[in-house]
Amino acid sequence: MNPLTRRDILRLSGVTALGLLGVACSPGAAPAQPTTAPAPTSAPAAQTSSSASSSPGWDQMVAAAQSEGKVVVSGPPAPDARTKLPAAFKARFNIDMEYLAGNSSELASRIQSERAANQYTIDVSLGGPDTVYGTFLANKWLDPLKPVLTLPEDSDPKVWPTGAPWFRDPGGDTSLQIFNTISPIGYINTSMVDPEELKKSDDLLNPKWKGKIASYDPSVNGGGLIFGSVLYVTRGADVAKQLYQGQEVAYTRDYQQIADWVAHGSYPIGIGATPVFVAQYQGLPLKQLVLSDIKTIVAGGFGIVSLWNQAPHPNAAKVFANWIASKEGVSAYGPIDGSAAVRTDLDSSTWLEADLVPKPGGDYFDVYDFKYVTEQRAPIAKYYAALKTG
Repeated sequence: MNPLTRRDILRLSGVTALGLLGVACSPGAAPAQPTTAPAPTSAPAAQTSSSASSSPGWDQMVAAAQSEGKVVVSGPPAPDARTKLPAAFKARFNIDMEYLAGNSSELASRIQSERAANQYTIDVSLGGPDTVYGTFLANKWLDPLKPVLTLPEDSDPKVWPTGAPWFRDPGGDTSLQIFNTISPIGYINTSMVDPEELKKSDDLLNPKWKGKIASYDPSVNGGGLIFGSVLYVTRGADVAKQLYQGQEVAYTRDYQQIADWVAHGSYPIGIGATPVFVAQYQGLPLKQLVLSDIKTIVAGGFGIVSLWNQAPHPNAAKVFANWIASKEGVSAYGPIDGSAAVRTDLDSSTWLEADLVPKPGGDYFDVYDFKYVTEQRAPIAKYYAALKTG
């Protein structure tokens, strides 16, 4: 039995920030697997606060940002994000931060309405890929970020596994990913399920588990679709149908409910149950579900940094973007989001369970890959929607 620790509480689902895209294509055959996400190539034993060397241009930008007085940033709904992130930025630059908590799809609706009325209220967003790729980028709401990364440590090739800041958009200059974290498949109640009986994906097809599996609905954005997508890509549509339809999987769109189902044994196998909700059941026999034939999944949490065009505080936006990508900024934000740093000069295990930090050279399934998100994931969601009605 592995009771959850305090660090599990910090681990937010890598999918809370996602919003589905309406991409039409046939799900008849398993699409190609997304590219492998890089893992840190090294990590020092200890981390220190960052204070990159300044330059006249940087000092000028900071002075202009201080004259603007504040920056408006949207990001995750984690309680600590509302208080600790603004406090850290204020302490560093003496600039106030107005923090907007919520998911990226909610933000997209707000921005759509505001821009239709020629209103521009947000400077920087910290979000996930679906809405960033499919709405923010598609609507040309973002400015390139790469040209304004003026801190030397932000562009230092030695601190990025890819040899440069990890921009995920096709242009390679707008959507900067600063986190990359292992995302659990789900959880099992070990008082009712022997972990030795669930070693591979085929084990979920055992008739003894019929009617005993729950999943966050894989036809919509969420942890259920992340695993459902990987299963579909890895094992194909037939296996996906055997599991979700043949095993009479129960669906929910409530993370609290699926955590409660697993914790109390209503459904002792919970696909898409997330650490942040399962953590409240400390002391109960809950364990992560691990399947050896399913690639370990990595996701970026609310770790894609985007710079809005027509920002009301353009200099403060640039200063914040540079800071949040820096060693100091990632050190402040990583524990809040419960995510592992992409940067190699940080040891994420100081705030996160080590088994949630990707290993150098690991073979991972990257659910933040641009092509996967924009071309493959949405059709898979439609496939699962059809299974529910078929």
